[in-house]
Amino acid sequence: MKDLKRENIILIVDDNKLNLQVLGGSLREVGYRIAVLKEGKFVVKTAKKLKPDLILLDIMMPEMDGYEVCEKLKADLDTKEIPVIFLTAKTDIKDIVKGFSIGAVDYITKPFKKEELLARVQNHIDLENAKGLIKNQAKELSQLNKSKDVLFSIIAHDLRTPLGGFKSMLELLKDDVFLFDSKEYKDVIKLLINAADDVYSLLENLLFWSKSQRNEVIFNPKNFELNKIIFQNIALLQSTFRKKEIKINYNVSEISILYADKEMIKVIIRNILSNAIKFTNNKGRINIFASTIRNLVKIKIQDNGIGMSDEIIKKIFDEKKFDTRYGTEGEKGSGLGLNLCKLFVDKNNGKIEVKSKKNVGSEFIITLPSSIT
Repeated sequence: MKDLKRENIILIVDDNKLNLQVLGGSLREVGYRIAVLKEGKFVVKTAKKLKPDLILLDIMMPEMDGYEVCEKLKADLDTKEIPVIFLTAKTDIKDIVKGFSIGAVDYITKPFKKEELLARVQNHIDLENAKGLIKNQAKELSQLNKSKDVLFSIIAHDLRTPLGGFKSMLELLKDDVFLFDSKEYKDVIKLLINAADDVYSLLENLLFWSKSQRNEVIFNPKNFELNKIIFQNIALLQSTFRKKEIKINYNVSEISILYADKEMIKVIIRNILSNAIKFTNNKGRINIFASTIRNLVKIKIQDNGIGMSDEIIKKIFDEKKFDTRYGTEGEKGSGLGLNLCKLFVDKNNGKIEVKSKKNVGSEFIITLPSSIT
């Protein structure tokens, strides 16, 4: 007999002292925790307090027999789910059927065989453990589906705004393209590019997130230069920097070499920089620093924007919550980007922290492994 889970508790109810000793001894030998009662009238109260995983219940007892006890257990919301196995000397089919009809899951005839007792008890304990696991998984799945519903609702709303603008500007160009001078034409094209960038960024985050939920993100770490990734992201976001006239200061050593998944690091840097732009006022400032200390590279991205409250900070990396916040010019975010950042930093054996004060600014600190030679 294999060793059983030691946290499982079994309540034995029998008015025969010898039966209690034999049953209790047999079950303790294989690791169960045991509680005993000699009278049926105390079973419901004890079961509510003790919350046993299984009840072994004698049928023939004075004052209140096992059938009546079982009926009371099944009538109470706190105890109705506890499985009951009857202990009985009765072998008449009517008695057995009666036991099952009032809620028992099994019966063991007296005198019982130790091997049969342990096998039946273990089977029902395993079944209850499996039912508990299924309930927990169903609850987690329900919560995940709710989170996805919220996310998709936010994504749909976020896509509508840039796509609506995109459509309106294309219609404007179609109808009045010859009325624009060169400067106006360039301005409209810039707006179209910005809208396309917003949609592309949102869809890219959604694609990465959906892959991560299905465990389809391939982790491919290798050595690469951090400064190149940062410069690529600055160039990618150049138009949004210029639009808000935000000044960028960066100090990234050319010898800062990371050992990480390059595509994941791109997503991390891009999302944090995008957020910094979004929540920084016009003519604000963003600082990017990176340094190597022993076997770690520390990246800091600071802004002097609107900052965050402690309550918001607690939620931004929660994978079950998607916090929608508006930027300084009404830019909307789904919260998906920072969820991805946390996921990808963890995947690369790193650490991400945030320090922020309202109306002062925010600082994101990412620590990642340096190169492997």
